[in-house]
Amino acid sequence: MRTDSRIVAGALLAGLLLLFQAGEVFAHGSFHERIDYLTKALEQTPADPILLFELASLHGLHGDTELALQNLDKVDALAPGKFPTDLIRGDAFLVARNFAKAKEVLDRQLVSHPETTRAWLLRARAEQELGQQEASLADYREALKRTQSPEPDLIEELANALVAAGKKEEAAQVLTAGIERLGKIPSLVLHAVDLDIEMKNVDGALRRIEQARQEAPRPEPWMARRAEVLTQAGRVEESRAAWKKLLARLGSLPDHERNSHAMTQLTEKARDALASL
Repeated sequence: MRTDSRIVAGALLAGLLLLFQAGEVFAHGSFHERIDYLTKALEQTPADPILLFELASLHGLHGDTELALQNLDKVDALAPGKFPTDLIRGDAFLVARNFAKAKEVLDRQLVSHPETTRAWLLRARAEQELGQQEASLADYREALKRTQSPEPDLIEELANALVAAGKKEEAAQVLTAGIERLGKIPSLVLHAVDLDIEMKNVDGALRRIEQARQEAPRPEPWMARRAEVLTQAGRVEESRAAWKKLLARLGSLPDHERNSHAMTQLTEKARDALASL
């Protein structure tokens, strides 16, 4: 019994890691290699639920829904209740854009295992596609609350869902909390800046940009974003001064930095902006 428990625990962990990391792990062609390996391994041991579970996970992510479901049924027959098969079914149905079935199996997963954080996220996506906006937002919030180390993508996904529901203030709060939790991640800061501008909170956007600039290894892109925001806000003199400050900064860089592709593009952008002003 001790050995069986260890095997099941390892299988559960492997399956969940696959769900989170498949995009990275199989980005360079090894996805199909792993499927081929598992398929051949199952020819030798066709009743191995661990191999079947992993293969089902990969088939689901690849869009081979029927193969995934067939293997998950085999897993349930061989090891009932030992693997999060409904979680994998939900992912497979989402990939296949069968959102009603995805919600059905994820409902079942969350009744039996409400601690499965990813199931909350997947169900939120299914509900969003089904037009069940409030239920989707509730599940997004729950997924974020239950995630100890959220990826920036999760925070931005929730913020986008909130904006789509007309809840811009809450979206801004979610982004602000994410920045405080994860640090000045550029994608989060830029998303928050764009939302501030949309909400006519120009000063708030400028504060975010300045805070990011102070901590950035390369402040020049943030200086350019500040000048852009001032231009968009119609604060002409301030924007002109900001573009000139950026050009002075770029001009002071060593040749190898100033002549890089990124810095050359910023120089051209600053000059074009000043000409238009």
